[in-house]
Amino acid sequence: MIQSAKSYVDQLRELLLGVDASAIDLLTDLVFRSWLEDRQVIAFGNGGSAYTASHFVTDLVKTAAAKGQRHLRAISLLDNMGLVTAVANDIGYDQFLCYQLESYGRPGDLAVAISGSGSSPNVVRACRWASDNGLTVVAITGFDGGKITEMCDLHINVPSENYGLIEDIHLAIGHMTSQALKARIAIEHLSTRFKQKPRGRPVSESQSKFPSALPTGRRPGAAADG
Repeated sequence: MIQSAKSYVDQLRELLLGVDASAIDLLTDLVFRSWLEDRQVIAFGNGGSAYTASHFVTDLVKTAAAKGQRHLRAISLLDNMGLVTAVANDIGYDQFLCYQLESYGRPGDLAVAISGSGSSPNVVRACRWASDNGLTVVAITGFDGGKITEMCDLHINVPSENYGLIEDIHLAIGHMTSQALKARIAIEHLSTRFKQKPRGRPVSESQSKFPSALPTGRRPGAAADG
């Protein structure tokens, strides 16, 4: 039980250090691939996780934008409240996420489910539909991961039962992903410009500081083994 700010910070630090950073890098890889292939990222969740999904999309579209490059296509399924309430009221709350996925999702798109418990019926239904229809599914969870771990391609878990700590780290995961994505897009932009617009005069091999073919395992400037 948390009884002070220090206790909260201590537990937050311990959980954050235990998060699988390599899994977050894989998430960045998947989002970057979505950008390269002009696919869509679709995020969703309930309660606090609904706002985390919207925050995540905001960062992916705005924070990760690189000058001169097209923006990532990403949406949150919680931002059209008219549609959310219409489906929830007329059909059922457990179907409002899946209903929208059927409209927006296409094979090859990336579905990102954000859930503390990982077992909310509407999130489970949405993940199952996404998996069955050719979307890549990422689950960002707390507790033990819940039911959606059975249908996801990548799982990032915060093993806690404290929703505040879980949601703090889920937000941080979104920030890590969007900032790494921005760097990846910027590098891709520079690489493309370099390939398309070579600068300066071509240098012949006789003029070059380094020959085009180097002995295996040798780098320019490296001393030979003696």
